[in-house]
Amino acid sequence: MARLWQKKILLVRILALLDFTFIALCFIIAIYWTVPADASYFHHFWANIPYLLIFGLVWFSAAIERRLWSLRWADGLMSYLTAITKAIGDATIFSVVFMALFTRTGLEHNFLVTYCLLNFVVLLSFRMCIRYLLHQMRRVGYFTRNAIIVGANPRTAHLLEVLNNDSSLGYNVLGIIESDAERLKEFGSSETRYLGGVDSIQTLLQDEPVQTVFVGLPVRSHYENIQRVARYCEAAEVPVHLIADLFPTNIATNQQIFIEDVPLLSLSTIPEAYTKLAFKRLFDFLVASVLIVVLSPMFLIVAIFIRLDSKGPLLFYQERVGQNQRRFNMIKFRSMVVNAEELREKLAAQNEADGPVFKMRNDPRITRIGRFIRKYSIDEFPQLFNVWLGEMSLVGPRPPIPAEVAEYTWDQRRRLSVKPGMTGLWQVSGRSDVKNFDEWVALDLKYIDNWSIQQDFLILLRTFRAVIAGRGAA
Repeated sequence: MARLWQKKILLVRILALLDFTFIALCFIIAIYWTVPADASYFHHFWANIPYLLIFGLVWFSAAIERRLWSLRWADGLMSYLTAITKAIGDATIFSVVFMALFTRTGLEHNFLVTYCLLNFVVLLSFRMCIRYLLHQMRRVGYFTRNAIIVGANPRTAHLLEVLNNDSSLGYNVLGIIESDAERLKEFGSSETRYLGGVDSIQTLLQDEPVQTVFVGLPVRSHYENIQRVARYCEAAEVPVHLIADLFPTNIATNQQIFIEDVPLLSLSTIPEAYTKLAFKRLFDFLVASVLIVVLSPMFLIVAIFIRLDSKGPLLFYQERVGQNQRRFNMIKFRSMVVNAEELREKLAAQNEADGPVFKMRNDPRITRIGRFIRKYSIDEFPQLFNVWLGEMSLVGPRPPIPAEVAEYTWDQRRRLSVKPGMTGLWQVSGRSDVKNFDEWVALDLKYIDNWSIQQDFLILLRTFRAVIAGRGAA
C-alpha cells in the first residue's frame, strides 16, 4: 500500500508539472503573438504575469476537485472530457473575473482571447493524448490490475460484463468468489473462473496476484462476509470497491466523505463542490459591493420619485424563506400601496398563476412609479444588500414567502436546498410569463441539479438582456 501511495504521489507531481509547463508555455506564446506595437515584449510580459499566476492557482484547485491528477481509472470518455473542459472553463472564468476586478489597467483583450484559446487547445490535447496512451498500453497488458469479484447477482454480472468488454479500463478479472455456487448461473455462459466461497479469500490473496477486489454482496444479509473480505484485503494492502447502489434514488449522487476519521456514505442532490461554492460567495460579495457603490446615485433618485408618487416607506421588507428554511427579510423598493398585503386576499380570485404563488399582470396595488421600476426590475436592486449579507445569491431560485412554503409538496421543498437568488433560470426563461407553478419549480430544480459557475454567468447575461428589454416583468 505504501508503494502504491508513493506511485500516486509521483503521478500527481508529474501531471502537475506537465500541466503548469504547458500553461506557462501557452502564456509565453500568447505574449509573443500579442505584443502591442508601442510596447516591448518584457513590458507586455510583466503587465500580464498576474493572469498567469491566478490561472495557475485556480487550475490547481480545479484539477484537484475534478481528480485530473489521477488516472481516473474507470471514467468514460465523455466524463473525462467534461471534467477537463469544466476545469479549464473554471480557471478561465475565475481568472478573467479576478483580473477585471483587481487590476487598474484592465484586460488586454487580444492577449486574453489568445491565451484562453491556447490553454483550451493545448491542455485538452495533452490530456487526451495521455488518456489515449494509457488506454493503448492497457490494451496490450500494461498498467492493468488483476481483480476478483465477490458475490454473484445481477449487479456483479453487469460489472463483469463491463470490465470484460472494455479492455481500456485496465481490469483483468481472475474469477468470482461466491459461497453459494448455484448463484453462478447469474453469469450465464461466462467463462470466468469460480474461485470458491468467501472463506477462500485469505488464501486467494496470498496465492494469486490480486490487486483489486469488487464486492457486490447485499449488506443486510452478508455484513459479516463483507467485513471479513475487507479485513483480509486491508491486511494484504489490496483496495476494496463496494458496489455503491445500496439505496435506490432518482437523482441523488453518492460519494464517500469523512468527518475526522469517520467514513460516511453521502447521498446528496445539492451541489457539494465546495471550492466553487466558495468562489460563488466571493463573487457575490464583490459584485454586490461594487454595484451598491456604483448604483447609489440611482438609489437616491428612485427614492425621491417613490416619495413624490405616494405616501409610505421607501423600502419594502418582506419575510422570505431562504436556504434550509432560514427566514430573512428581503429588501425591495416599495412599488405598491402601503396596504398591499391586506388587499392581496381580496384579489386572490384574480390570481393568474397556479400553485401557492400570487401573480397578477395588471395588479391595482402597484403605484405609478412602481409600475416603471418593476418593468425594469429596479425594485429588486436593494436585494444587493441581502446578497452582500450572505442571505441571498446573485443567481438561484427566488425566495418564497412562508405561506407559499406551507403549501409545498415534499419534492417542491427541494427549492430551499440552495441559497435563493436575485435572478434564476425561470426568470431568463420568460420571467413572469412562466405562470405554471410546476414548470417554475421544474426550472428551479433543473438549475439545482445542473448547477455550475458557467451556468450562473450565462443566467446573469440573459437576465441583463431581459431586464434591459423589460420583457416578461409583472
